[in-house]
Amino acid sequence: MSRHIVLQNLKRSSLLAYALVLLLSTMLPALLVQQPAGADTLVHRFVDVSSFSSAGGNSAAGSGRTSATGVTYTIGFDVPATGNIGAIAVEFCGDADGNLGTTGDQTGPILLDACNTPSGFDIDTSTTDPTNQVGIGGFTKNALSDANLYVISDGTPDSVTSNLTDADTDNDFKDDADVKFDVTGVVNPDYTGTFYARITTYAAEADLPTTTWVSTAEGTADNSIGTIVDDGGIALSTANELTVTARVQEVLEFCVGTETASSITPATGDDCANNIAGTDLDLGVVDSNSIATTTGTDNGDGLMMIRTNGLYGATIYYKAEQDTSSGKLKQAGAACSGVSTADPCFNSVAAGAGTRAAVTAGSQEAFGVALKERITTTGGATNALQCDADYYGDGTAACTGAVAGNNYAWLDTGQFDTLAASTGPIDDETVQLEFAAQAAPTTPTGIYSVTANFVATATF
Repeated sequence: MSRHIVLQNLKRSSLLAYALVLLLSTMLPALLVQQPAGADTLVHRFVDVSSFSSAGGNSAAGSGRTSATGVTYTIGFDVPATGNIGAIAVEFCGDADGNLGTTGDQTGPILLDACNTPSGFDIDTSTTDPTNQVGIGGFTKNALSDANLYVISDGTPDSVTSNLTDADTDNDFKDDADVKFDVTGVVNPDYTGTFYARITTYAAEADLPTTTWVSTAEGTADNSIGTIVDDGGIALSTANELTVTARVQEVLEFCVGTETASSITPATGDDCANNIAGTDLDLGVVDSNSIATTTGTDNGDGLMMIRTNGLYGATIYYKAEQDTSSGKLKQAGAACSGVSTADPCFNSVAAGAGTRAAVTAGSQEAFGVALKERITTTGGATNALQCDADYYGDGTAACTGAVAGNNYAWLDTGQFDTLAASTGPIDDETVQLEFAAQAAPTTPTGIYSVTANFVATATF
């Protein structure tokens, strides 16, 4: 009798084990499809929408504002290992309707997750091939490209050398990227906030899907993303513009606000979403007797706060928008000579070259901006942001003091210029923006204004 019982138990255990094997075998394909086989992570990857170009130098085609058209995106990365690249795909994902409060339509940078086209975004408006190709050559725009997907390929793959072991003494990973190229004619999303890019590389053009791209499937068959080699995700952000006038009203976002007499310094725990506010700066009446600054006025200086988890830091840029071919503080529509003190334009500090120079009180017409009082206690975790040498007010990159020697700068040519940068993550660090102007005895009366476009680019 005992043998019979043992035999029954063995049979029952065998059946349970067999059922478990069947269950696991049905689950296995679903588990395997979630991770591309053999893929490594692209490093030092970036999508730059500001001043950087693969060809070097500055570009006026960058813009961080919402719905901007004709924007140039510079895309780059380092490969984890030397090998062939025959195709590259960059897929942009984000909020499908521009309403960040709506759940279910916000997609991100994770490969094989669903991907919605960011509201208003269009990279397919670029009908040209990628320009300024570095590390690759002869790549052309592939027919798979659409509104949120830019694919380039070459029938003859290029061998790309990984330079990860090279010493990078200046931490300028964008300059030294293994692969980079420019895409022109992009339309930015029509909402303010975060959107994402997914970069995938392919050993050969034939590894791309043959007819249709589907974000959620990998493989060599149609209706997939093809057979990839490496991949990586990137976070980007749009921002509006900041306007400065002699009766200064700032149109702010990208976390720029104003001080008040009762709140000169942000407190610990302050952040962009809840604590940085205000849109008006007022230089008051500007005359020729003294230098007028935003410090000490009713609305105080501007505030600029930034946070990023980009492993290799971030850079903040600005450019003066052009009104009648001029980015000077001026009366709207006026023509500026650049030297006269009798036309309705303020001459910029150092002739508008974006170079730090002193404004001499009582003897000079000038307009400029300086960075001062870098505050790191709001987030409390980092001390990373460094002010650019042409804009720090106290004479040090730390920017921890008041403006010394009345030194200001202003680049009025419409090119992007660097305000501040870091080489690592930033936790809600804040810098004050002090604007200054002095009129000449012959400066015409009226309302003067200038608009600046601000962009922050992180490298992941």
